[in-house]
Amino acid sequence: MGRRILVVDDEPQIRRIMRAVLVAKRYEVLEAESGEDALRYIRSGLCDLVLLDINMPGMSGIEVCREVRSSFDKPIIIMSAGEENKAKALDAGANDYLKKPFSVSELFSCVKSHLGEPG
Repeated sequence: MGRRILVVDDEPQIRRIMRAVLVAKRYEVLEAESGEDALRYIRSGLCDLVLLDINMPGMSGIEVCREVRSSFDKPIIIMSAGEENKAKALDAGANDYLKKPFSVSELFSCVKSHLGEPG
């Protein structure tokens, strides 16, 4: 397997789809259903990149991003259905923003770019 990507989303079906497409491209996938779970993975150093949903119960993706940025330099790609959250996500320290729904090619282009992999 390749690099480890942490997929953070409170919706199991989205995590399942993301896992399937990422594993097909030889990435190892870790899953978290909450911001708190995501922070545990990130603090343990187990992931190379974080795909982070913005709207979750409890700790939001913005809060997770701010917390991560205070101590870690992992690439963070925030995912959200609305364009209105893009500025907030980037201001919180996200490296990029994917507007849902996004294409598989858009996802891979973004992931490869932030992992420093050739296009």
